[in-house]
Amino acid sequence: GHGSTYGVIKEVVDILSKDRKIAMMHFSQVYPLPERDRFDYIELLENAKLAISIENNASGQFAKLLRAETGFEFTHQILKFDGRPFTIENLKEEVDAYL
Repeated sequence: GHGSTYGVIKEVVDILSKDRKIAMMHFSQVYPLPERDRFDYIELLENAKLAISIENNASGQFAKLLRAETGFEFTHQILKFDGRPFTIENLKEEVDAYL
């Protein structure tokens, strides 16, 4: 995730991590992407069983940027574009459906 999705994603990960292995990665700045020599986030994403992009837009803008810049493609996307933020309950259900 990135931007305003941080809090709700963290809450959902905290809830779901009680009975399964789950983690999150948050990008506070989306462009330019962080240098990979200090922290190879792509290696971590590639080694994950699932990598889910969670974005508040209709087209998955960050997932597209990451793919264009690094070649990495998320296994799933959860997009919300009705003008409202994600809620813990709804996002938990959507993430849980992929686990």
